[in-house]
This record gives sequence, C-alpha cells and structure tokens, in this order.
Amino acid sequence: MGTVTSVAAVAKSRSFAAWLGAVLLGVGALAVIAIMTTPSDAAMDPDGLGPTGGAALIAVLDQNGVDVVTTRTIEDTTAALREGGSGADTSVVIGNTSNLGTAAAATLRQATLGAHRVVALSPSSAQVRSLGAEVTALRIGAGVEIESRCDIGPVDEGDTLLGIDARYELRGEVSGARACFPLTLTTDEGDAGDGDEGDGEGDHGAVLLDLPATSEHAPLTIVGSTSGFTNRAITEADNAAIALRLLGGSERLVWYHPGVTDLADSDAGTSDDGGLLPRWLMPALALVGVAIVLLGVVRGRRLGRLVHEPLPVVVRAVETTEARGRLYRRAQDRPRAAAVLRLATLDRLRSRLGLRRGDPVDVVARAASAATGRPVSEILDLVSGPAPTDDAALVRLAQDLSDLEEKAHRP
Repeated sequence: MGTVTSVAAVAKSRSFAAWLGAVLLGVGALAVIAIMTTPSDAAMDPDGLGPTGGAALIAVLDQNGVDVVTTRTIEDTTAALREGGSGADTSVVIGNTSNLGTAAAATLRQATLGAHRVVALSPSSAQVRSLGAEVTALRIGAGVEIESRCDIGPVDEGDTLLGIDARYELRGEVSGARACFPLTLTTDEGDAGDGDEGDGEGDHGAVLLDLPATSEHAPLTIVGSTSGFTNRAITEADNAAIALRLLGGSERLVWYHPGVTDLADSDAGTSDDGGLLPRWLMPALALVGVAIVLLGVVRGRRLGRLVHEPLPVVVRAVETTEARGRLYRRAQDRPRAAAVLRLATLDRLRSRLGLRRGDPVDVVARAASAATGRPVSEILDLVSGPAPTDDAALVRLAQDLSDLEEKAHRP
C-alpha cells in the first residue's frame, strides 16, 4: 500500500511540474508577442499620434494630393520603389535614422538613383557616406531657431526653422551644393559672422544641405532636424511650410521609417530577412527550454522529512586559545602577544568598571587606580608600556594583568 501511495505522489509531482513548465512557456510567448506588437514611440513614426510622431505631417501631405506610402524595412522600401517606379514622380524620406544601418543606407542609395529627391532627417556621418555624400555630421542638441539665408526652392529666403538636432559640413568642394540655415559664431564684439547667401555652409556648418544628383546618388537633401517636424513642433516657426515643400514636390512619397532589422551593417551571421539574430537562434532557445522542463520533470523528487545529524567535531575554546599561543611562541612575536593581552584586559576593565567601550586608556587607568589604590602611572605602564623582551617578561606581564583585573571592582 505504501509503495502505491509513493508512486502516485511521484506521478502527481511530475504532472504538476509539466503543467508549470507549460504555463511558463505560455507566459514567455505572450511577453514576446506583447513586446513585438507594442506601438513604437520613436520620433517621426508615421503612425505616431503623440507629440513625437509624424502623423500630422503625413495627413497634411495627403490633403495636398501626395500619395504617401509608409514602409518599415529596407526590403519593403525597395519593393515600393519598384512597384511605383523610382522616377521623377517619387520622393523618399528617411523619417527617423536612429535604426538606419549602413548596409540599409547603401541599398537605399542604389534603389533611389532615379528618384526625384531623397530627404534624410538628422543622419550621422556614416549614414550620409553610405548614401553617397561626403558630409560630416555634428550633433547640436539645442532647440534653437535659425533663419534660412537661402532661396533654393524647398526653402525660401527668410524661412525660420525651430528644433535643430545636427549641423553638417561638406568635406571638400561639391559643385552645385547649396546650404541653408547656417550656424554662425558670435564674435566678442557681439557681431555675428556672415553666412553664405545660398552657396556655402556658414562659419560652423549648416542645418540643411542640398546636393545635386550624381552617378552615385539621387538629389539628396540632408536636414539636421527630426524634432522640428514632429506633431508637437510642426506648427512652430516655418517648419510646416519647409516640410511641405521638401516632401510634397512629387506626386508620390515613400516614407521610410527603419526598424531594428535595418540596423545590421552586413548580412553576416543574420537571418535571411536581414534581422540581427540568426534564424537558428530562436528554435535553439526553444529546444533548450523544453529540455530544461523535461529534465525537471524526470529528475524531480519529492522532498522527505528533515533529518537531524550531530556535528562531526566539537572544539573547546581553550584548545583554540592554546593553539594561538603556540603560534605566537613559535613565531617569537612577543609584542603581538603582549598587545593582545593588554587589549583584552582593557576591554574587561571597561566592562567591570562601568566605562564605555570607546573610553581612552588614561580614563581606564584612572578608574582602575581609584578601584585598586595603585598609582595611575603604574597601571599605565602595565597596560600600555613597552613590549616584553623575553618569555619570562611576557609571563610576568600576563600575571600582572590578571592580578589587576581581579583587584579592580566598580567603586
């Protein structure tokens, strides 16, 4: 009967472990699904209705007759360009470059060679080079308002832009390149340096660079402002007008919002769809998880009652003291042994005479002198005098300290 009961208990325990493993796997799967389906709050998200989203600008473009196609991977972007044609009636904007890898940027450059215009918002130096331009990007991180000082079509003379994220400087001379919104340095006398009125970058670069088409890339406009075109800031200054002229110059606009799968700089070690993780990783993790659950089910055992066992060895305190004394004697460390004896005596005297643990030696000596009638100088010499020079002196010191403790009583 007992054996049957034990077998039933083991079976019940294994069944519970199996159900627990299944529940844990289900919770993990739900967590992964929730993370992957959570709406993005990245800047200029085409579906973002919050302050950092770009839905307001897309709605205005749509009202002005622009066919806006939103994509979130480089594969979808190139497919959209192939389907609608990448000729003069199609523009491309990279709404948020935070997830744009150099490999994706190079692919986009090839796919947009015949496009009307490519607009990149706040790209880095590496991203701009992958797009085919030799430009250096320098972050600003200040919400300043800058005047255009140029007239290049998408930007009129006197336009102001609020919400600057980066500035750009050309690396060498580029024929036909035009700069707007130059950043100038204020001199000590308070005069601002003069920026170029259309051809040039200003004393410290420009927020907008317009580069003509070459054999390497389509007409490319680099704008150092992402926050300026969000739902929160699009109505500030002339941001809306600048955005509409930049992005509404063609009948069709491909709004490319890179996802995390486009961060990879190469295809080595990634999945076939361009992801950062190899395709075998998730099945391998699932297999390992199942193996751990099965191991727990197979090896799981019901805990029995607690068993009291005696300690294997009992060591008396006097044996520890004698062993330490033999170590001191073997090392001939009389000063150390004397210091240990004196410290122990001082601690016991403080406790016996009602003193505090932190009281100094002279206070303990005066209290011991009052309790024993011995001179203070004699007690000080005993508890803090010179170290003994031989074993006999060490033995006498130990005896004198013991005698002092025996005669000391709280007054």
